[in-house]
Amino acid sequence: HVGGWGSLERAGCTWALEGTRVWHCDPLLPGLGPPCVEYDPVPSVPWINAGSRRCLNSVDGGGIRGDPHIAFAHGGRADFRGGERKLFNFLSVPGLAVNVRTEESIFKLHDARLTVNGTYITELHVCALVGGSKRKWANASFWASELNQENWGWRLINGTCGGQRFKLGKGGFKKCEELAVEVDMASATFSLRDWTITARGNHVMTRVSGPKHRIDVTFTASGEAVARDQPHGVIGQSFRSATPRNGKVDLYPVAGSFTTSAMAEGAIEGTAAMYEVMSPFTTSFAFSRFAAESREVPALRLANLAAEAGVVE
Repeated sequence: HVGGWGSLERAGCTWALEGTRVWHCDPLLPGLGPPCVEYDPVPSVPWINAGSRRCLNSVDGGGIRGDPHIAFAHGGRADFRGGERKLFNFLSVPGLAVNVRTEESIFKLHDARLTVNGTYITELHVCALVGGSKRKWANASFWASELNQENWGWRLINGTCGGQRFKLGKGGFKKCEELAVEVDMASATFSLRDWTITARGNHVMTRVSGPKHRIDVTFTASGEAVARDQPHGVIGQSFRSATPRNGKVDLYPVAGSFTTSAMAEGAIEGTAAMYEVMSPFTTSFAFSRFAAESREVPALRLANLAAEAGVVE
């Protein structure tokens, strides 16, 4: 850990500058001080410019980040390896499913003393039924492979709205009935009926092999979403918990070789295999809520129902 960088780490800083020195900090979860690595020479990334010490980008609290570390809604954490190019449902509510794909990656930690065989999320797929009685299908996918060296792209998102294809890149926006998709530089936000899914693309640092970019994901519920929809999925189920969920985490050694194995055991209902889906827009799995009916929520219960969770590195 780099002395004197505590405030940047606590702020979730991932890129920071001190004069012409560039540091990269991969934030993990609260209480797990992230390692910071000095880059020399400076990476060829146009938005890194010399200047005073400052944070260049930040990460929201709660989520799925990197080699997937999960921060659940209402507290708690776990790690989730997934599998080579396997798809898992992370959020399932009536009329909305969010699936992610994991890919294996070899990377270095601890000043290259540790070689890790882990995974990253490289695709995020949103499937929704929109338009009320129209029951129109809306699909949208975020592809880490479309990010360029500068960590943005013109074709980050592709999808369909009622069968009509669309593509989105930097600064793009698409509204399909009540589903809204908006792209910034390396991030995209999917909003539907009090649910917001934010996907942030990032470089895979200290990579040896595997994908060059990853996706970090944050899930946010507001208003009556949780009480109405009774969410499930690897992340979704944690919104229904009144207490923190804690599951198995990988304990990384200081040096040598290490293969991750945790699959959120102890924090999720059933086993990880029960959340695996066959294709990007598959909505059915053991605990699917996609075809279920939303519940009526009394007005008095609508206060203080907002929550956030996600998957982080």
